[in-house]
This record gives sequence, C-alpha cells and structure tokens, in this order.
Amino acid sequence: MNAPTTRLPLASLRRDGGTQIRAGLTDATVAEYQAALDAGAAFPPVVVFHDGTDHWLADGFHRVAAHEAAGAF
Repeated sequence: MNAPTTRLPLASLRRDGGTQIRAGLTDATVAEYQAALDAGAAFPPVVVFHDGTDHWLADGFHRVAAHEAAGAF
C-alpha cells in the first residue's frame, strides 16, 4: 500500500539530520534535473518522515535541490 502524497513547502524539509545517504549533492545532477523541470518533466515524490515535530527528507535530495534551483518553493 502506498502512503498518501502530501505537498509540503520545500523550506519545511529538514536536511541537516544525517538522513542523506550520499556524501553530498552532485551539481551536475542537480543541473540536469533542473533542466528537465524547466522542460516540463515531472519527478516522483520525495520520501519524507515526520517525527511529530519536523519533516525529515529521507530520499530525493537532488530532486529537492533541483526544484529550489528552478524557483519552486
């Protein structure tokens, strides 16, 4: 069963808690995703966990960075 999709402001996603599996973001990947967004591409939802207080980004760091670069909020 899939969890429901909820839209959250990008600024509300915590990314500072060590949930990023990779060593860091790859600028080339962010730029590639941003170009795809600018061309109208849609990406799958990111994975976020709520601990009762904060929304923690668990998967989709490059997608979030690309949306930010594209001016989404």
